[in-house]
Amino acid sequence: MQSTDHQERGHVPQPARTPVMGRLTLGNMYLELPIDEQHKANRKVLGVLGREVKDGHTDTPVFTFQQLANQLGYGDRRDVQNFHRELRLSDFDVQDFVSRTATKHDRVFPLIEAAILETPLLPPHHQYLSFCEAHPTESLSEETFRKYANEIDGLKIVKRMQQLVRPGTDTLDVNRYLNEVLTCDRLSGAKKKELVEVFPEVADESCPSMTTAVDVSRPLTHKKLLVVLLYACNVSQEVLSLLMGVSKSSIHYWIVGLCTEDFEWQMLSAITCWSGKVSVDEKWVKIKGEWYFVLCAVDSVSGFPLLMALYPTLDTVSWVLFFKRFRALYGRPTLIQCDGSHPLAAAREIVFAGVQYQLCKFHKLKNLMKRLRQHVSGAPRFTRCVRFAKRIFTNASVSSRKYAAKTLQKVAGQEVSDYIDRHILAPWRHLTHSLTNNAAERVNRKIEKCLSGRYGIPSPESAAILLRSLWFKEILLNGQKHLEATSPFRTLDLSKSCQEHLDTTQILHFFHEHNPEVLEKLG
Repeated sequence: MQSTDHQERGHVPQPARTPVMGRLTLGNMYLELPIDEQHKANRKVLGVLGREVKDGHTDTPVFTFQQLANQLGYGDRRDVQNFHRELRLSDFDVQDFVSRTATKHDRVFPLIEAAILETPLLPPHHQYLSFCEAHPTESLSEETFRKYANEIDGLKIVKRMQQLVRPGTDTLDVNRYLNEVLTCDRLSGAKKKELVEVFPEVADESCPSMTTAVDVSRPLTHKKLLVVLLYACNVSQEVLSLLMGVSKSSIHYWIVGLCTEDFEWQMLSAITCWSGKVSVDEKWVKIKGEWYFVLCAVDSVSGFPLLMALYPTLDTVSWVLFFKRFRALYGRPTLIQCDGSHPLAAAREIVFAGVQYQLCKFHKLKNLMKRLRQHVSGAPRFTRCVRFAKRIFTNASVSSRKYAAKTLQKVAGQEVSDYIDRHILAPWRHLTHSLTNNAAERVNRKIEKCLSGRYGIPSPESAAILLRSLWFKEILLNGQKHLEATSPFRTLDLSKSCQEHLDTTQILHFFHEHNPEVLEKLG
């Protein structure tokens, strides 16, 4: 009767809940703790303690992070690995580790929210790069950054955008927003200069970074510029310290202090003329074990580099940013020469839609030769196919080049014929000028020589300094006709700088230390 009464009132007796047990097993050895939802702390402790179990003979961990993650039900070994790192950072204070509530999300999310609300119109990729520069100690992927950014309260973003709208209208108050960006601490002086150059009506004269520039009229600056030039020529800092009679650390500080973003902007401002025809290409460099990419735009007539920039990825986003910066500096080109890269092509259509472009014939010939080696057998037949392949890109008239392509399709076989259809005849109107991308390739070789001549580039900032020094070298040696007549770079006298600033005593001492016999003969 009592049980019936309970059932009528809706109080059905519940069985006692048995906690789920977590067990780590290895042979006859096992650890076991309850890991239900009420014992998450036990789950964390079980993971880190399991990692601390060591083999008695080799003193190495018995369980791997992957084994711990599998047996404790985590989705990734990095979960357990992060717990173990947190325990080590807390000096193995288990109580502090278990009671810890602050997570990386709690630490990073407010910083991301404040940065995005400060400049809400910046693209997410730019927001991420700016965050990484402002907080270099935070290891955060762009995917995680975007995930955190999506958690920002939409009402806050709406209110922030309402502040940027012109009173009484529904359009953006551009001048107000740009003035706010100019006063933003996260924006470098060079970026502010670029912003003022594109939008002169929002210039803020009170901003000190607007007026900073390299004064090339000072003798000490001449000496530093000479050091930068020699550094771009792969002269080591150690040798430069001997030539200049200063310490190696002084040479380092001279180079770093001079090759800044402001110096780069000053070089860009000095370039006032170009042909309108540009060659673009990329060069990959390895920095601290990771690949980075130097995107380069070169005047295809003179071979002078108009813009160089370092990006962590080689995708459409990077090319779009690069092309937009080029457009802000130089306007729309009359002709773009490039290879057939898909990200480059997509970015070109976004930023320079309608601009005529030509594909590099050497890239096309190289890829076609690769297909011929793969699919054409027999020496006589292969030789004949190679002859027609070269005629596609070297014959004088467009019609004769196209005839050579059609003939090669008949001779080489179906696989090569399909390739010619897709990659040569389909974009045929972009091959009719029979142009090459040699101007950009030559600059790429200079970039490779400059960067690979080092024993290791420690950071992207160091690579950017090397690129600026190389750019400065190109300006002095090969860019005179691209400089304004009143530019301070045009008035630099390299021979005079060498005579005034190279310490001959140090040079003789350098030779005497390494080869006294040569010095005696010279004497």
